[in-house]
Amino acid sequence: MISSMTGFGRAQISRDGIDVSVEIKSLNSRFLEINLKLTAIVQPKEFEIKELIRRRISRGKITVTIDFKVNPSVQSPIKVNFDFVGAYVKALRELKRKFKVKGEIKLEHLLSLPNIFDVNSFDISEKQWEILKEGIEKALENLIESRCKEGEQLAEDIEKRVKMIFEKVDLIQKLSEENLRERQKKLRERVHEIFSDVEFDRNRLEAELLILADKLDVTEECIRLKSHVNVFLEVMKSDDVAVGKRLNFILQEMLREATTIGAKTDDVEVTYLVVGIKEEIEKIREQLQNVE
Repeated sequence: MISSMTGFGRAQISRDGIDVSVEIKSLNSRFLEINLKLTAIVQPKEFEIKELIRRRISRGKITVTIDFKVNPSVQSPIKVNFDFVGAYVKALRELKRKFKVKGEIKLEHLLSLPNIFDVNSFDISEKQWEILKEGIEKALENLIESRCKEGEQLAEDIEKRVKMIFEKVDLIQKLSEENLRERQKKLRERVHEIFSDVEFDRNRLEAELLILADKLDVTEECIRLKSHVNVFLEVMKSDDVAVGKRLNFILQEMLREATTIGAKTDDVEVTYLVVGIKEEIEKIREQLQNVE
């Protein structure tokens, strides 16, 4: 079964005061490209998130957007830098003593000072990471399902075109055999007609007929092309999802054989069939650009 490289997956989880929203978009790419859009809280887990994606996806341009919120009643996003506050209070007391300033140090004095609060400074706990990881894995499942559905549609179209190629090759083989027999028959008749009253080397005639057969016979190319078609269909139906590169390689071999057939034939009908095969191969190649 083949899988498309385009798709979308989304997941939301709300549990234990944690709200997680994950969206994953996938587009075509020769390699695996991962772009993460994370809030400051989640950024320390960037490497782990990419590893989760690499285990499930082999090709595509992946964009992941994660929104991670913690209920303040569970864990406040604001922390007091008590070390800073203590240092400020100590410094203010020293100022009071040195310059004999009267009055008390009040809360509003401290609130006007910088760096006494840390916002979103806490690390994600193991329990919170498990919830986040669950959201990412669910979004990945939905993405893979989306890519597989589109892959089924691609597979249906590609399979139809590959079978059309097989039918054209089968027809080429039959036409070429008939054409070769006809050419050999006409050559024999022409030789006998020209040399009806003269002795000629019959062994030389048979040798020339063999040379003609070798030049025009495309049986081997047709057999190899049919074999490539069968392998192509087998790979498409295999359990391996990431088969795009293998299918492209097989398609290149199919094109090579079709080009050889076109070069060897001088039959107009066969030539048109070869052109049709190349057109189908090009259409399949375009489809494979979207296959993982």
